[in-house]
Amino acid sequence: MKIADVFGFDKSRLNWLLGITIAIALFVPLLLLALIGQDVYWLSVSFGVLFVGLADPGGRLGPRAAYVAVFGVIGAVVTAWGVAVGSAGWMLVTLSTVVVTLLTGLVIRFGVRRFVTGSLLTAWFLIAISLPPGFAASGITLNPWLQALAWLAGAAAWFVLSSIVTALRRRPDRDPLVAELPTDTKSTALTKPVVVYSVLRTVAVSGAVAIAFGFHLPYADWMPIAAQVAMKPNPQQSKLAATQRVVGTVLGAVVAGVLLLTVHDKYVLAGAIVLLAVVGGAFRTANYALYTTGIAGTALIALDISNPTNLTTEGLRILFTLIGVVIAIAVMALAGALAKRSAGRDEKVETGSTSH
Repeated sequence: MKIADVFGFDKSRLNWLLGITIAIALFVPLLLLALIGQDVYWLSVSFGVLFVGLADPGGRLGPRAAYVAVFGVIGAVVTAWGVAVGSAGWMLVTLSTVVVTLLTGLVIRFGVRRFVTGSLLTAWFLIAISLPPGFAASGITLNPWLQALAWLAGAAAWFVLSSIVTALRRRPDRDPLVAELPTDTKSTALTKPVVVYSVLRTVAVSGAVAIAFGFHLPYADWMPIAAQVAMKPNPQQSKLAATQRVVGTVLGAVVAGVLLLTVHDKYVLAGAIVLLAVVGGAFRTANYALYTTGIAGTALIALDISNPTNLTTEGLRILFTLIGVVIAIAVMALAGALAKRSAGRDEKVETGSTSH
C-alpha cells in the first residue's frame, strides 16, 4: 500500500462548505460564551455541533429534523451520563463504557447510518468521562445537566445554521451541504463475526478506560480515544480504510501534542479545534485519513485544553496514543483471524454435507 493511496483524494469530493459551516457554528458560541464568562460549556456545545453535523443524514427538512432531534437527545443523555460518572470510581466508569461501546457496536443491526452515529456518540462519551478530572485540576466542577443542555444547544445551532445555508443555496438538491446516503438505511445482519468484533472492540476500549482511571494515570485518557478512533467500525471495512484510520489517529495525536505543547492560551487552542473541525468536515468523504486526523486532533485537544503541559507530558500523551493504536490493531487482527477460522469451519461443514 502506497502513501498516495492513504492520502490521495478526489478534489470534487472536498466539501469546504460543510467544514466552514461547522466552523461558524463552533466559533459563534465560543465568542458568546467567552463574553459572558461561561466558556466552560463550550466543549459540550462544540461537540454537539461537530458530531451532529457529521451525523446529519441530509435530505428533506422533515426527516432531517426528526433524525437530528433524536440524535441530539441521545447525545444529551450520553453527555450527562459521561460527566456524572467521570468523577466517580473507575469501576462505574468502566462499566458505563462497556454498556455504551457494546450498544453502539450492535446498533449496526439497524443500518450503517445509525452505526456511524453510534460511533460518534461513543467517542463523545469517552471525551465526556475525561472532562471532570481535567477541569477538577483547574478547580472547576462540571454540572452534568447543564453540560447536557449545552450539547443540545450545539445540536440546535447546527440544525438551524445548516438549514439556513441550505435554504440560501440556489441548487441545494444538486449540490447539497450534506451528502445524503440512502444505502445507510439498510439493516445489517448480526452475524457471528460482527458480534464477536463488537465484543472485542468493547473489551479493548473498556480495558483502556479501566487502566486510565483505575491507575489514575493523568494522561492515559488519550489511550481509549485512540483505540476507539483507530479501530475500524466493523470487520467488513476495507484494509485501506483501516490503515487510514490508524494513520489519521497518529497524525491527529501528533498535531494535538504539538499544539498543546506550544500554545498555552485556551482560546487559541479552541481556535485550533475549530480549524481541525473544518478539516474533518471538508475531508469527510474525500479522504478518510485526513478526516480522522481532524476528528482525532479535535478530540485529543479537548481532553486537555484546560491543563498545563510540558515536553514530558506530551511525550506521555503520545505514548498512550500509540498504545491505544496498538490495541486497535491487535483487536482488528484477532477479529480477522477468528473470522477466517469460522469461515474455514463453515466451508468444511458445507463440503462434508455435500459429499454425503
